[in-house]
Order: sequence, then C-alpha cells, then structure tokens
Amino acid sequence: MSHQPGKDIPALAIVIPAYKNDYLDRTFLSIAKQTCKEFTVYIGDDASPNCLKLIVDKYRDKFRIIYKYFDENLGKNDLVAHWERCIDLVGDENWIWLFSDDDLMESTCVEEFYNTLRESSDFDLFHFSVLQIDENEKVIGHISAYPEILSVEEFLMNRLKGGFNSYVVEFIFRKSSFYEKGRFENFDLAWCSDDATWIKLGKNKGIRTMEKSKVFWRRSPFNITPDLNPDILERKFYAEISFADWVLKQTQKNEIRTDFSKTNKLLKNWYFRSIKSKINLLSLKQVRSYISRYYLIINLKDCSDQMLFMFYLINRINAYFRERLKQLLHLKYLRSRLRVGVTIFSA
Repeated sequence: MSHQPGKDIPALAIVIPAYKNDYLDRTFLSIAKQTCKEFTVYIGDDASPNCLKLIVDKYRDKFRIIYKYFDENLGKNDLVAHWERCIDLVGDENWIWLFSDDDLMESTCVEEFYNTLRESSDFDLFHFSVLQIDENEKVIGHISAYPEILSVEEFLMNRLKGGFNSYVVEFIFRKSSFYEKGRFENFDLAWCSDDATWIKLGKNKGIRTMEKSKVFWRRSPFNITPDLNPDILERKFYAEISFADWVLKQTQKNEIRTDFSKTNKLLKNWYFRSIKSKINLLSLKQVRSYISRYYLIINLKDCSDQMLFMFYLINRINAYFRERLKQLLHLKYLRSRLRVGVTIFSA
C-alpha cells in the first residue's frame, strides 16, 4: 500500500525551513529519539549566517538527512515561498511534516503517525496535540484538544472563536493533495497561511488527530508569534484582513460550507479581538487605519470616526484597568509571601 514505508524510500518527509541555530540541536535530538526512523529529514538553510551545517553534520549518522543551502534569504521577505522551496526538495515521499528549527516532537510521533495512517489511510491531513514550552523546555501551556475527527468548518469556527490554537508544526499532509490544491495560501509573514491551507487540504475528509504523542511548540523571543514590533504588528493585521477576505470568498463559492452572515460576523469579532489584545501598543491613528482597511476590503464601506474613537477609548480604558488589577493582585501576592517569610523568621 502506498502509505507504507518502502525498503529504500520512507513515506514521510520531515521538512525544516531553517534559519536560527538557537534550538536546532535540540530539535534534531528530538528527531533522533524517534522510535520509528522511517523518514527523511529535508533541511532548507535560508542563507543563515549561523553555519547550520555544523549542527546538521552531527546527526548524519542518526537519521537520513538531505541538506540544501540557499544563497538567498527568501524567508525574510516571503516566508511561504521559503516553505515551498523547501517542500520542493522532497523526493518520492508521500507525506510531508513541515517542522521548525526550534520546536520538539515526542519520541513516538512518527510511530503513531504510521499506526494511525494504516487505520485511516483516506485522510489527507493528520494532526498532533500540542504543548507549549519555554526556552528551557518547561511546559507553560496546554493547548485545547481537538476531537479525533474534525471538519474544516468546525476547525475554522473554533479558530475564530478562540477555542483552538494552531501551529504549522502540528500537521502532516499528503504531498499529492498539497500540490493539487494549489500549495500554501500566501499571506504576509505566513500569518494565517497555515490555517487557510489546512482548510483546503481537509475539505473532503476533515482533520484526523493523533492524540497520544505530542508536539512541543516553543514560545521564545525568536519566533514571530509573540513579536510586538510595530512593523510586524501592522503586517499581521493586514494579513488577517487578507485571510478574512479569503474565507468569505471561499464561503461564497461553497468551498467552506458555513453560513455567510454568521462567518462574516465571526471574522469581524475575531479581527477586532486581535486589535483589542494589542490596544496598549497602538495609537488612535493606527487603530483607525487598521479598522478602516478591514471595513473597506471586507464590507466595501468605511466606518465612522465616532465609532472608531469610542472603540479606541473604551478598550484603552479596559486595558488600563486590567493591567492595574494584575499589578494589584501581584502586589497582594508579594505581600502575602512577605508575611509568611516574616512569620517563619520570627518563629
């Protein structure tokens, strides 16, 4: 059967678009610990100044590696294009796991993938559960669990409502389906590109989750998700508008089978929630720009200055009081700890 590893060519390609060297060795170590070694690791070096090949060479006797150094730092300007040129390195493998240069995989991930694939070979998209870790591999967050089988409509609705997190490293997809469906949807910074692509790839059968083995997504100063640089924030907001526009067009064409009005409302709430979460970092002028752009592209009309001002004012006030409450609670905690310390010392 096509999903079973062959004698010489394993069915799974683990593709790593690499640039950073901070955690690459730890990523490779987690791959080297896999209980099933039926895979090839493809590394696309995005003209990194960090000499990644030195780390790569340490693992050539641990698993099958194909390394490619690219002269152009493409990921700086078009991250999706870099992802795709790395995927284009893949040979005869049937399945692709787009991984990262700083995350980790549990030792049984590949084994569980093959076991699940033998039972559910008609799916095009498989998913691992995720835990968030910090720079020192300490677990700092538990991500909401997906059901065993999830339709792309349920996936989208939960993403828009904030019920599900999603990171590109959680998913393994069928290579033939990836190319047939037009590869990745390309939004700036690859922001929302993975979500849109999973919706395309999972349209027919849905998403099949493998519950036992975990992927560890690392939150660190080096990844783009927590990046609060003003230029990056602006590009993220504009990418979210592009994603919203794409979703509504797919809904109109019945490629996404959801109610158009409900989806439109959820997208608006999702986008406004994104702006609210960064309101302390934004000026009134910036908020006006981001919301006006959304209205003009999605609803084909502008919004009133009065509405924008009230939105900004109310959310800045709410953010201020939330921050003050956090500070007061933290101060109360410190005082309680101080009293405990004084009591112990006195005793």
